[in-house]
Amino acid sequence: MVLGLSGVAFALANLLLARALPKEEYGRLALVLAIARVGISTGPLGANVIVQRQQVDPGWRLIRRTLGTSTLVASILVIAAGALYPLNPPLLAIVAAVTIAGSLKLVAVGHYQSRQQYGYSLLLSESTNLSSLIAAAGAAVIGSQTAMGPAALFTLCLAAFAAVGWRRVARDRPGLGYPDPPFPWGEAFSVAGVINAGLVLIMLERLVIPGTLGLSALATFSVLVTLAGSPFQMLSEGVGFALIPSLRAAAGAPARRAVLRHETAVVVGACILSAAGVWWLAPLVAHWFLAGRYELPTSLILAAIVVGSLKPLGSLAVGTVNAVGSSAALVGLSVIAWLAVGTGLAGAWLGVPRGLTGLIYGAGAGWLLRALASIWLAARCLRTAPAEGQAQGEIPAVLTEESARES
Repeated sequence: MVLGLSGVAFALANLLLARALPKEEYGRLALVLAIARVGISTGPLGANVIVQRQQVDPGWRLIRRTLGTSTLVASILVIAAGALYPLNPPLLAIVAAVTIAGSLKLVAVGHYQSRQQYGYSLLLSESTNLSSLIAAAGAAVIGSQTAMGPAALFTLCLAAFAAVGWRRVARDRPGLGYPDPPFPWGEAFSVAGVINAGLVLIMLERLVIPGTLGLSALATFSVLVTLAGSPFQMLSEGVGFALIPSLRAAAGAPARRAVLRHETAVVVGACILSAAGVWWLAPLVAHWFLAGRYELPTSLILAAIVVGSLKPLGSLAVGTVNAVGSSAALVGLSVIAWLAVGTGLAGAWLGVPRGLTGLIYGAGAGWLLRALASIWLAARCLRTAPAEGQAQGEIPAVLTEESARES
């Protein structure tokens, strides 16, 4: 329910921004937020997953460490973005501020996940989309005509949610009695590598389009993702919440196969319903709500449906590896993720001559490789998994893309 409402907030925010801002400025804002999302997932350097895995004192030492790593990541991103994209210094400052605030919020989310307070952690995680909706509504009210207005509002809201999250952590901390061990940097870098590969693949088109097809094409792509891609992305993110704990609790191979059959049937059915809804609704919303400013031809919508369907299907296999795979399997999953990024990047560049549709299909080659290779790895893990899940040995830490997701 939370993910669904968050998806609605995300879609409504983007539609309001697409309607309120000039096309190129909306594209510029989409670029800023895409870069910042990469910064948010990288900024903690895996600290958000480390605090999920072990009891770590959520005190000033953890805050200072997160501030230090996120500031370093923000500085690198600002330098790279300034060199590669048409962004002015105020918008680059927004990238830095969002990276730091979002990284802090992400670690607070991880802390509450470790305490199994899933409701609060999920609400805090999805406050990013609520911040987007507030920023979009504010931009519409004040009649902002540049990306800077909604970007600044979004940053203020995100920082406020991060402060609220850490204020609650500080209030709860005295009764926890958690230790403050040395930070496992090696493990943290491994975690960050797996997470970021998935996020870079998600953001790939947004990072390639500005330098190849321009900001106007990025604006059109953002509208397309909002209307045609969101259902598949939200479904992909939701797969791990149900699949991973179910597989880890299953006693024996027959029970695991039953879980997989059930989850696969649910995901395939949801993909079919989503595709039908997108095919019917996307052109209507683009024409009426956006007053015809964004044309979405059927070939573009079909590309979004085809590539979008690969995401939840691949997440089924990734979740299976995360749930029952060995440490070596997790390393293999990381390799697959980065190979998919490279394949998607090459495919996107090769697809540029055929316009936005070609670029989407080209980037989809990365998602196809991820799905097929992950299915092969998941099949191997299921054959070698312990007979009774964790009862015969500790299953390695779950390294999911959702741990760092800031949709």
